[in-house]
Amino acid sequence: MLCKNCGRELPIAGQFCPFCGATVEQTGVNDETAVFTSLPEELNGPIDLSAFDAIMKEDHHAGGPSDGVTTGDPLAVTDPRVPRAGQMPPADVPPVRRTTSQSGAQRTGSASRPNSAPRTTYFSEPDPDDRPYRKPSKGKRGAVVAVVVLLVIALIGGGVWFFISRQPDENLTTADKYFSRGNFDKALEYFQKAQQEAKDPTTLDATIQLIQDFQTAQDYVENGQYTEAIAALKQLQNRVTDPSSAMYSAIEDLLAQAEAGQSDSEFAADVAEVESYLADGKYDAAAGKLDSLAADDSLTSDQKKQLEDLREELTKAQEKEQQQQENEEKQNEQRSTFSSRMDELESNDLQIASAATPEDELALTASSFEAWDTLLVEMYDYLATILNADQYAAEEESYKQWIDERDSGAANAAKESSDETAGQLASYSFKQSYTKARCYKLLDLM
Repeated sequence: MLCKNCGRELPIAGQFCPFCGATVEQTGVNDETAVFTSLPEELNGPIDLSAFDAIMKEDHHAGGPSDGVTTGDPLAVTDPRVPRAGQMPPADVPPVRRTTSQSGAQRTGSASRPNSAPRTTYFSEPDPDDRPYRKPSKGKRGAVVAVVVLLVIALIGGGVWFFISRQPDENLTTADKYFSRGNFDKALEYFQKAQQEAKDPTTLDATIQLIQDFQTAQDYVENGQYTEAIAALKQLQNRVTDPSSAMYSAIEDLLAQAEAGQSDSEFAADVAEVESYLADGKYDAAAGKLDSLAADDSLTSDQKKQLEDLREELTKAQEKEQQQQENEEKQNEQRSTFSSRMDELESNDLQIASAATPEDELALTASSFEAWDTLLVEMYDYLATILNADQYAAEEESYKQWIDERDSGAANAAKESSDETAGQLASYSFKQSYTKARCYKLLDLM
């Protein structure tokens, strides 16, 4: 604090400036911080400044004060606790500590000093231990408390942030567990959740794309697109660098499944081709395809069984075809035989026209009818051997109906004749022509 009168620094508190004697206004001083705020009653009166100046000059120019007072403290003149030269301090007044000029830090417990010690008129720095305790103000204490609270909050917040930032992502941890177990559908779900919360989402792009490509390969296998699946899985094998990982094992298993599926698909196509050859009667082509399939050592037991069944079916078809060829040859021979006999009967029938009398004509016509009727019966017997049961049953029913029509027609022709011979001739002529037409119809069925 500065003196308002002379402007000098006031090192201690008091009511008067030790330099000019002006009254000092004490502001913000309380009972705890005030120093010399009250003086003894004998010093409350006016101070003799002339005497004070004389003492100061004497102390400044002389080797020591005449009254024995250390002039390092200007207030010692007016302090009743400081004894004068040759005077003992009162019993009830405590000794006063003052600063000497030897070291600037040495202290003494009494007011007097030897005359050999140099004295000064300047004040030295007060001893920190001698300074009165000043209780900090409420505002200062509040600021300190606020700073401490802010520091504590900052430390707690920083610790929480560090703990959270160092804590692993639960979604990423769960995704890694599912991925290591081979449950890639669940792993993809949690990887995508972790990507949404990640600071750098691009770090998970490769893993997510790998799982999605594997799922695409699975779809190829399920849809029977084995060629596409094998190509995709071989690319995935090149991207997975850890052979011991669950993804690498899953790729190998799916690749084996795709290759097996492709083999099964190709085998199924070959089997379908053989069956089409059998249906079309291309037995030589079917036999060649079966021989090439049987040479494959990678066939499973089921596939070999299918080939055996196809081989047996081919054998039966070939035997059937051979039987049919033989039957056709026999049928052609029999048909040729029937045709030759029909030609002979046609040649014999030419004699009917050259008959001299009605009786000869009747005899020749009756003989021709019997020959054609015998041939018709033989043809029906042969048809029973080459037609199936349903075809022969239908033809037999038609034959019975035909006989009724032939007999009724012959009877009607006989009624229209004038005499018996003419009636019989008309009846045999109708039967002979009707039977001959039936024979030609049966010949077409052979």
